[in-house]
Amino acid sequence: MTDTTSYIEHECTLAVSGWQIPAALTLATARPDGTALPSAILLVPGSLFSDVNGDFPAWNSFPHVYAHLAHQLAARGHAVYRFAKLGPGTGSVAVDAESAAKISTWDGRLVIATAALDAMRHVLDSHKVRVTRTIVAGHSEGAVVVSRLAVSEHAADLDGVALLAGPSIGILGIMREQIGVMTPPDERDDAIHRLDVAIDCIRRGAPIPAELATGSPMGVGALASMPDESRRYMRDVDATDPKELATRMAQPTLVVQGGNDGSVPVHHGETLRDILLSRADGPARTTYLFVPEVTHMFKLVPPGVTGPELFGYPGETDLRVADGIDRWIRGTQEGRVSP
Repeated sequence: MTDTTSYIEHECTLAVSGWQIPAALTLATARPDGTALPSAILLVPGSLFSDVNGDFPAWNSFPHVYAHLAHQLAARGHAVYRFAKLGPGTGSVAVDAESAAKISTWDGRLVIATAALDAMRHVLDSHKVRVTRTIVAGHSEGAVVVSRLAVSEHAADLDGVALLAGPSIGILGIMREQIGVMTPPDERDDAIHRLDVAIDCIRRGAPIPAELATGSPMGVGALASMPDESRRYMRDVDATDPKELATRMAQPTLVVQGGNDGSVPVHHGETLRDILLSRADGPARTTYLFVPEVTHMFKLVPPGVTGPELFGYPGETDLRVADGIDRWIRGTQEGRVSP
């Protein structure tokens, strides 16, 4: 268990483009005066509507994954800044509807992550905290966001990138993998066929035929029930190739993969690892952390727990993940000390 006396949490608000987004800075309780911390970590959330703690109130699901990671990493001496996603139940508030609408998009996720990087620096400065390295860590879809940040004009500001349960293909391809696993065998072929038709519609910007949306709320039903702007978001996310981004990333990179991840299975982490290794000087700049038993939320879950209960399973993230991130950061080349 994480020692709750070993960290302190500061509530913040990330203000960006007409949004007020809940955020938090987590620091170790005891910090030697005048000594720079090993790193400041910007933790970027994944898909769906997660609050600042990595809970999903709109679905009554509370894995608390980002709070657990922040607390564990702060207890190991790092500063961690995290923030909520836009959406219902997350605490994010649009204070300027016109400006807010402009970043309620896939490109808007990069805008928000960039603003969060700047906000993290400001809040560290306000607490007189100096750090040696600046790290961005993205979970699931957030891994694609930090990959985009790593090849942006802000690339030189980053001393390392951590891809936590990150996909190697677009989100619609991930959905196709998931429905093949989660659908009963006698229904699988039909479900995959209907999903393939719906995916083709989304990629072409065409409406999904109503007759395809009958039956399970998963797959086609979920896509068909989305408003048009959500399907546009899905199309834009799906068009971003994580593998291509990985080829262009210059920073030291950590790939963290759970062996019991039903959302982003093992082959995704292995694919990203292999691409990163193939970069110039890739073996020296690529680290792969595989934790065999953990789920997409980096939890140890008893056998027989499946579906929504698996996704929102309570309890802390496995300490091997925080330990591995800590070892990787401390093992990277000497970073820059912030003023």
